[in-house]
Amino acid sequence: MKKILAILLALTMVVSLAACTGSETQELPSDDGAPKTGVDAINVIGEDGIDWNHLSMDELYEMAKAEGGTVTIYATTADADTARKYIRDKYPDLSFEYISCDTNTVMKKIEMEAESGNPMADVLMVKDASGEIYNELVLWDLVKVFYPADVCEHIKDDMLAYGLPLYSTFNPWFYNTRMYDSVPIKSWWDIVEGYNVDTQAFKDANGNNTQFWTIYSKDITAPSYAALWAQLIVDGDKLEAQYEKQYGEKLVYTYQDHLQNTPGVMELPENNAGVELFWRFSQMTIVPLADGDAVVEAVNDSVNGPTLGLCSASKLDNSKISMGESGMDIAWVTGLEPYTAQDAAAYSYVVSGCDNPAGARLFIRFMMGDTDGTSGCYQVFDKLGHWSVRDDVEYKKSGITYEDVNLVSPNYAQIYANYPNVKAYWSLWNSTR
Repeated sequence: MKKILAILLALTMVVSLAACTGSETQELPSDDGAPKTGVDAINVIGEDGIDWNHLSMDELYEMAKAEGGTVTIYATTADADTARKYIRDKYPDLSFEYISCDTNTVMKKIEMEAESGNPMADVLMVKDASGEIYNELVLWDLVKVFYPADVCEHIKDDMLAYGLPLYSTFNPWFYNTRMYDSVPIKSWWDIVEGYNVDTQAFKDANGNNTQFWTIYSKDITAPSYAALWAQLIVDGDKLEAQYEKQYGEKLVYTYQDHLQNTPGVMELPENNAGVELFWRFSQMTIVPLADGDAVVEAVNDSVNGPTLGLCSASKLDNSKISMGESGMDIAWVTGLEPYTAQDAAAYSYVVSGCDNPAGARLFIRFMMGDTDGTSGCYQVFDKLGHWSVRDDVEYKKSGITYEDVNLVSPNYAQIYANYPNVKAYWSLWNSTR
């Protein structure tokens, strides 16, 4: 009984405080039942009547103490465990638990626990390259986006469109620095160099191999990589313009003879430069590897001449840039046109119906550095392959700016629509080349 009274007292205090601040701009939840996201959601009061987005760390702390439970974090990255250790030291009277998951597993766990009416997690921290988290968890209200207003003032509006990003990262191509002094390609079209329009393959009329690059990659149908190709299809017009700028001639579409569109199963558009690029790539001899470390090792060895490898940015940890002379001769491909890759941000969410909604938000605010970017643990995420999403906090360990990498903000609505088609066509085209 005392615990219930304490929670009610804490909620009453915070609701009263919230009602006295920013009341002119507060909005009720959307009456059409669809959760709001992006800047439009910052001034929306929660379904429980609490203006969560305008509560301070101290107010959330008082509520979290009243909740009295263990704040459980499901996360696909060990960065969440790092944050848990920091917040545990700051608030030793609160309890935090980190549970490691992969993206596919954690989605199923969240869905199953929601169906049972017994969510076990309070926080979900995950990358959403394919848009599945946004379209299947956020829009179905299985997780809620927390937009701390003072933190969001320091994040670009387009980065808030699908959730609260913790930091930016990407999945780059790697090249061998012994072989090349600088990035050896300038656009995605250079990757498919050697494609023969007449034979519609990487062979000339005499059957000779014309493929220039040796390619190593993780599974192209995995979420991060299929999503990257889905984004390129979304931006087919940009790829077409880049081709004409680079080669001074119109792009010839050759993939349309190979379309086997089946409504509701697999469908790709006609006359799309992103699909043409994808088709040409699917006809290359590609060595699939299960592990990113194996990909960069293959690039380092480069036993078959000019080599490119596709995996996560964090694998630069294996390089001489990171490790000195004991490291590998590898570097990221950056500055590609029309862009190098999509921004694959890590997002944080509050699990709907969780036992510790205030504790969950306290944890997220702490990860984001609170109001000033330093009153938490935001700086600990400064590492190779990470860029700060806050305009008042700079990450330096990657040694290159976000702008120079040339990343594009993802369009999760369209990526999500293209994503299953990319996977289906990859399986078809790559198997029949």
